[in-house]
Amino acid sequence: MGVYLFCGSKLFFQVLLYLLHAMPKLTKEQKFLYSRVAMLLFGVGWVLFAFAGLKGFSFWYGGFVLCFWLALGCSNYAERTTLWLIANRPVPFLIFYAAIASTFFLLDRMAIDAGLWFYPMYHGWLFVVGYLVWYPVAAFSVLEFFYFLIRVFGERLVFRHRKETFWHNTLDRIEGVAFLAMIGLIVWGAAASISPVLLFSVASVWILLASMKLAFHVQNGRQTALLLAVTGFLVALLTEIPNTGSFEWVYLSAPVLNVLLWGVPLWMLLGWYCFTLISLRLWIFLALHPPHQINT
Repeated sequence: MGVYLFCGSKLFFQVLLYLLHAMPKLTKEQKFLYSRVAMLLFGVGWVLFAFAGLKGFSFWYGGFVLCFWLALGCSNYAERTTLWLIANRPVPFLIFYAAIASTFFLLDRMAIDAGLWFYPMYHGWLFVVGYLVWYPVAAFSVLEFFYFLIRVFGERLVFRHRKETFWHNTLDRIEGVAFLAMIGLIVWGAAASISPVLLFSVASVWILLASMKLAFHVQNGRQTALLLAVTGFLVALLTEIPNTGSFEWVYLSAPVLNVLLWGVPLWMLLGWYCFTLISLRLWIFLALHPPHQINT
């Protein structure tokens, strides 16, 4: 099963690259029509795979997350998000992909070793597919959903160059140290045992600092930070609720917040927000080149 999924995923991405490179040859009307058809098909696809998960299909997540990403990626193509990056700047995309895949590989290994979750049906090649495809595509999906919500509410991810103060410089430096500390703990936890309480504490501090930093550096910062939190919450529900019918992955007890909300532990909702923040931070640092700077 894992070999077939890996080969199928490879073929899928080869076809995707071919289609993206063919896009510039199409007329404006053809691009509009084909993109709308693709959005409709992929939109129906992720709904069907989510329903399959609710009905007990144990390998629902791969199809769900691919369709979810592509539906939103087609919608956001003009915003120069992940699909645009694949077609037009493959080297920055590959750097971003490698950072995402390696970060979440280490995070997953740390969580499994710490007894936070496990995959009852996974073995061998299925883990390879998960780490090389599902985790990176999940990161692409949360970014695309974030951009989608920004557009829906009439916002844009535009960075502002504000007059810096001592406190703002201090916040930026502390956030950077907290991020490196959290990544260091993840790497440590993937190689040896680590206290989940320590990681939860450091991650919670970083989440707070990163949210404050984002609110300061982007236009309409409070609204954008709120939309990012909404993105994490909605993606968590869209992903975790179908899994309550199939248990492609199973959560165990965490040090805190083990209360269930619609079958999803509250600590995992915080985890999805952290996942969203990490994805956005790596996207901004490695892939995103803001087209405008606004001086205030």
